[in-house]
Amino acid sequence: MTRIDVCASDDHDAIDRLQAVLGELGWVADDNWHDSPLGLGLTRFRRGGDELTVFRDAWAVDLAGSEAAVHQLAERLSGR
Repeated sequence: MTRIDVCASDDHDAIDRLQAVLGELGWVADDNWHDSPLGLGLTRFRRGGDELTVFRDAWAVDLAGSEAAVHQLAERLSGR
């Protein structure tokens, strides 16, 4: 399991970008009845047999998953 810090919890542009990248890469939230799945707490995303978790609290947003999935997301978020 690999974990990275994504952004501050109030960095709405970065959170919007994270949601866009998750969608572009085919990740689907288990909890998809909200307008935005990234509320406070833990949200699980799935793509095939892979699972990724995004945790958001009052201070930060981080994500965890397989090394390959996390690195792919990190590269896309950084614009590479």
